[in-house]
Amino acid sequence: MKCETYSIRHGYDKEKCLVHARCCYTREMMVATAQYLNVAGCDLFSGILMSQSFDEGKTWSEFEEQKGLSPIEDGDYITIGGNATPMHHKKTDKIILLGQTAEYKKGEMSPTGRKRYTFYSAFDKEKNSFGQMRLLEMPSGYEICGNGCGQSVELENGDILIPVYYRKDNEPNMYSMVLRCSFDGENIAVLEMGNSLTIHIERGLYEPSLAFHNGIFYMTLRNDECGFVAKSVDGLNYTDLQLWKWQDGSILQNYNTQQHWMVLGDELFLVYTRRGANNDHVFRHRAPLFAAKVDNMRLVKESEIIIAPEKGARLGNFGVTPYKENGSAVMAAEWMQPLGCEKYGSDNNIYFAKISN
Repeated sequence: MKCETYSIRHGYDKEKCLVHARCCYTREMMVATAQYLNVAGCDLFSGILMSQSFDEGKTWSEFEEQKGLSPIEDGDYITIGGNATPMHHKKTDKIILLGQTAEYKKGEMSPTGRKRYTFYSAFDKEKNSFGQMRLLEMPSGYEICGNGCGQSVELENGDILIPVYYRKDNEPNMYSMVLRCSFDGENIAVLEMGNSLTIHIERGLYEPSLAFHNGIFYMTLRNDECGFVAKSVDGLNYTDLQLWKWQDGSILQNYNTQQHWMVLGDELFLVYTRRGANNDHVFRHRAPLFAAKVDNMRLVKESEIIIAPEKGARLGNFGVTPYKENGSAVMAAEWMQPLGCEKYGSDNNIYFAKISN
């Protein structure tokens, strides 16, 4: 596995930092999205910004506000779209941004249940910007359900498998499932819903991401104590839920943090963070970013490499996208919390890594 990593921007004013940096690749350009975090609070995000590259990721424009994705004010409440991931929809040749909403009241997360919805937005080439944020219509009972930080999969007919996680009434733990959706170039509609997965460990299973490899669909899931993986033959119904482990049976020390997939040619890889890397000073051990080959739903220790470096700041909220022929690209922003993490060298770098076999 070959990896070339560099910072595409840096700079930290000790008041806000760019987070949730993720990108997607098309032959015409690359598009990256991110949003500002107010470091004085917890998960206090701005609207979504966009940057572009027209030389396959060598240089990038400044991140600019997307008016269609600006926060929506309604009395004392503000709704923002966030945790978003752009993807290239091949059938329509459109870039879609998928994420989830968050509700604020008086500068804090809303105390009224923290409603969550999946939002989406299609990129308009003529206007060179993302369109108005739209909410995915769901059946009754899914008012706290969103696609946060997830990787989706486009099927051969253009339908999209979108992973979401949700909370049932009066239950503390979250469930994850996959939606099969249509996309006509502007609108996304739910066609079918898969089975639900959860565990009875605090907060359940959430922030799922999907990959398709050698005829099998895989889902990787976050849990507060450890990462999990499951597989499916139809992309909707997942079985064989198990802990992420190395080939020798020892547990991957990933916890309370998302993981994502890379497909490099004929091989499948996982990108993740973990304990045990001289990184006890990093929040939830969320740096450095690692990648390792997946073999029969276990990780090959000898294949592990570092994709993005550890400089005190966490890198856990990152994104992976297909890149050129048989490659992948990873983008991750240094999240400048807890305050003072910059003493280890972090400067709100946004890392861009190109990986190939």
